[in-house]
Amino acid sequence: MSFYWEPANSPKKKSNGTRIIAAIIILMVVVSTGLVFVAVIEPNGAAPMAKVRVAVLDSGVDVDFSLQSRVVAEASFVTIENGYDFEDLSTTDSRPSDVPHGTIIARQLATYPNVEIVNGKVLSDDGTGTSLAIIDAMEWAIEQNASVINLSLGGSPTLGDPIEAAIDWAFSQGVIVVASAGNNGEGGILGTTIESPALFDTCIAVGALMEDGTPADFTSIGPSDGRYMKPDISAPGYTTFTDGSTYYGTSFSAPRVAGAAAELIGHSIDGNITYTPGSIMTALLKGADPILNYPDYMVGAGKLNVQRSLSIIQDNAEQHSLPGICFAFPGELPIDFERLFASDTYNFNIRMFVAGNTNFSTTVVSTTPSAFVIPDEFEINQVGRVPVTVNVPDSGVTEIEGTVIFTSEDFGSCTLNISFDVGTAVARIAFDISHTPWDIDTIFGQFREFYKVLVENDISVTEIRNSSATTNSSLHEFDAVVILDPCSYSANETNPLDVTRYYLPFSQDEKQAYEDYYNSGGGIFVVALSQDSLNLTSLNEFLDWTGFAFTSFEVPGGDTPDIVDSIDPHIITSGVNGFHYLGATITIPTDGYELARYGVEPVLGCKEGVQGGKLVVTGSNFMLDNYGLLGLYEGPDDNAVLAVRIVLWCAGVLI
Repeated sequence: MSFYWEPANSPKKKSNGTRIIAAIIILMVVVSTGLVFVAVIEPNGAAPMAKVRVAVLDSGVDVDFSLQSRVVAEASFVTIENGYDFEDLSTTDSRPSDVPHGTIIARQLATYPNVEIVNGKVLSDDGTGTSLAIIDAMEWAIEQNASVINLSLGGSPTLGDPIEAAIDWAFSQGVIVVASAGNNGEGGILGTTIESPALFDTCIAVGALMEDGTPADFTSIGPSDGRYMKPDISAPGYTTFTDGSTYYGTSFSAPRVAGAAAELIGHSIDGNITYTPGSIMTALLKGADPILNYPDYMVGAGKLNVQRSLSIIQDNAEQHSLPGICFAFPGELPIDFERLFASDTYNFNIRMFVAGNTNFSTTVVSTTPSAFVIPDEFEINQVGRVPVTVNVPDSGVTEIEGTVIFTSEDFGSCTLNISFDVGTAVARIAFDISHTPWDIDTIFGQFREFYKVLVENDISVTEIRNSSATTNSSLHEFDAVVILDPCSYSANETNPLDVTRYYLPFSQDEKQAYEDYYNSGGGIFVVALSQDSLNLTSLNEFLDWTGFAFTSFEVPGGDTPDIVDSIDPHIITSGVNGFHYLGATITIPTDGYELARYGVEPVLGCKEGVQGGKLVVTGSNFMLDNYGLLGLYEGPDDNAVLAVRIVLWCAGVLI
């Protein structure tokens, strides 16, 4: 049903190739020792008079003398009906791993003078919770007139995650939901690790900063798998409890933003300024202090600045009206490591924040305006996305620059700046991620370094995300296609009481398209894992026309990759003395070639078709993930050399 995870203080040297399958809510906390006093920075001037209720949906709260007058409602949702194996109807702190998690967060919020606390217990003593409990608690909190909900918890994204609809509903009721971004960043090595519920549009995702103002190693980073920006904002991710223990985690950055939201609501009420969740979210992001030298996908719009956000509201509103403010996020594209080439098509979803429901018109200022494909007009109800596409010309352009101005008659304007150099590619390839449900399987996630090493070698990379559009013709837009983690397992939470595993199989039409593509000269690189991570039976059905197959035998076993150094001579393996491997072994067809083995077990093979088609098959992604290409696994390797040579051979460049 669920599990508890406590992140390490330093990056873990392992791949995310294997995912834990469960319907989960993860308590996020890192504990250290030492006396550090942490104060919540309040706006200059008097605190608001208007009281604002903030719901703490967590492990419960120990209400002592300091909190006695601040906690105004309490209930527990740890019940069998909500999917737990037992009932705990007490509202005191369940202290998972002996940490008074909910109590710490309540104390953080109590430093805001106008905050009243609504205590909803959803985490048991092992730190686990269920989606049903959180949804039940959210509905109850809104009945208790909570204006803000703090969720210092998170879990892996699931298919049909019911919490998304609950957060959207809360937003429609005028309630702001704030959540911790997650503690899976591992020093920035892993991308696309923002957790549920923080990854949803109408939820404020809060990253963590350390004492020196830099992003914490543990803080989860974006962008999202859906090519939109997360986290939203950052705040100090540490606090000190009454016993002198210092706690670190995005759990403790979220309540700073939740308290700030309550502060802004209180000032709006005091000043007779109309507010919405959209106006508060816009002011928080627009008022954040930029954090120099760190990209938006690590720190969001910047560091929380309550005073600046308050000034933005007060300077842009009259009594009994909404403030005339909007914000486009991110404000600059492309992402810092992205590189574009002639004939590329670039897509990203800009998140729009605005105080109310409005129509925006779009103006593009550029020397190449025809390259931009953006809706001329669109409607946003407080929070939404607008797709931005840039079609890079085939030739004659070495750079594309433009400013996109989004204008609302009622809420002002905001801008997006786009600027990138245009290169000439030696090959065009695609990452087919349409058969992996894992959010991390993108150029922003665990294959970011794979993407970077390819574009640094002038290889254009595009992502295939829609499997239904895969045809022989569409595949021939590319010199080669890399199929990443196909048929991998993830969790289906459409029924929260019956969470099941699911995978994304290949249709017969797709199978035929790939076979035709290979037989007409296309290149294919299939990257798989072991049977614990993906459905090998389904994948082997897709591959049956190739003669290759994955076995149920895994090498080297365990959860740590080892070096493969038994390598046969081939143009692909020239200069490769070893590479990292953990995954399934393979069987090689009679017309294929064994490139490498672990012991006596084949782990890398290839074949070439009559019409020049090329195929490479391997049962591990460890030599291609961020750890493998950053040299973070044990032992010397030529992972990057092998990755580039496989792709160039499949693309017909390496001959």
